[in-house]
Amino acid sequence: MLALAASFTACFLARPVEKPTATVRSASLSVASVTSIDGQLALDIMNPNAFGVPLSGIEWELSIGGAAAVSGRVEASQTIPAKASTPVTTSLHIDLSAAIGAASAVARGARDYQLRARLHFSTQLGDLTVDVDHRGSLNGAGGLIGSLPSW
Repeated sequence: MLALAASFTACFLARPVEKPTATVRSASLSVASVTSIDGQLALDIMNPNAFGVPLSGIEWELSIGGAAAVSGRVEASQTIPAKASTPVTTSLHIDLSAAIGAASAVARGARDYQLRARLHFSTQLGDLTVDVDHRGSLNGAGGLIGSLPSW
């Protein structure tokens, strides 16, 4: 019985664990107050493995015009099913004091942004991280601040 269990475990561990992939579906800033700006980050996460992987957190950084503007970390607790793609939406919270650099870049005419995110997965075989890099424009209704209310 012990030999059978060891053989099964060795066979399972012989297969490499593949990193999930993620693409940015959208990033938006939607609510502004005198102290902060809030928004959402929507990702599509694909798990190529034969077992579910639990997403435990997302670290993110937003750059505008090539200059780092704001960053944050969000705790998560969602399992991405085996051999499936799942949408994951998380909130972005930006303190207004941290957003001043971004506002300055926009005031100087910068319209391009880059969102970098690092997704953390906790598996039985150890922690996995997946890096996501998304570029876009602040212009228009489909842009990052297209839905930001006027002040």
